This record gives sequence, structure tokens and C-alpha cells, in this order.
Amino acid sequence: STTNMLIVKDGKVLFIKRSENSENFPGWYILPGGKHEVDETILQTAIRETFEETGIKAINPKLRVVATHNHFYRNRVYLVFIFQADEFSGELNESDEGTPIWLSMEEVLQSGKLYPDLKRHIKLVTESKDDNVIFTYHKFNKDLEIIEAS
Repeated sequence: STTNMLIVKDGKVLFIKRSENSENFPGWYILPGGKHEVDETILQTAIRETFEETGIKAINPKLRVVATHNHFYRNRVYLVFIFQADEFSGELNESDEGTPIWLSMEEVLQSGKLYPDLKRHIKLVTESKDDNVIFTYHKFNKDLEIIEAS
């Protein structure tokens, strides 16, 4: 399983812009997060990975999405847990993952360098009127377009 952290501040979302030299998806935007490790809860993973990748420590994040994520280039499907936090501490720092950057919702949702499922999940969370957990499943075609979703 993997985690992502959706941190919103003044209408902007914290993303990591991957290096243009990255092997996979150079220059794309990703949410901070990473792989779940043994002896961690998924919440601990999300907080740790976000801090390691951005220098930001999420405070009281809430689980918002449980989804599948098809990494076709690795021939794997991951179970993804997306948390949302409105409170945080720390200062932005670059990491091996890339450069942390605050982007407006409009800007990033129109970007061609954001996974379609991530666009979908961000919209679902930010447009939701409550704090319920959203469960999703989807399949991609080779062009990363969602061909089946529920």
C-alpha cells in the first residue's frame, strides 16, 4: 500500500514537481507520500513521507480516499490511502523526489502532468461537502486515461 497527503493552504495544494531528469514521469506533479513500511500505520506513513519529501509535518490529517492505483509501467496495482490536512508546521525543503510547490487547484487540475486518478481524487475531496472516506476503483488505458471508474 501507499499513501498521499493532500495539504491545502489558501486555496493552493502542496505538490512535488518531479525532476525533469526523473526516469518515470519527468516534470510531473505528485502529492507527497510513499510506500507503507512494516511497523507503521498508514497514517504514520503519510506523515513521515510528507515530512521527508517536503519538510512539512501534517497535523491531524484525516483519511479521505481509499483507491486503487494502476502502475502499468511496473505491472502493479497499489492500494492508495489519501489523507487531507489543513494544519501543518515546518518549512519547504527539496528532496530526492523533487521540488515542493504550492499550486492553485485550477492550475494543477488543468495540467497535463498530473495522473488522471489524482485529478479525480483531488476533485472528489475538495468538492465533497463532508469528511466521509471516498472509495474508488479504476482502470487506465496506455495513455493514462481512465477507462473504467466506480
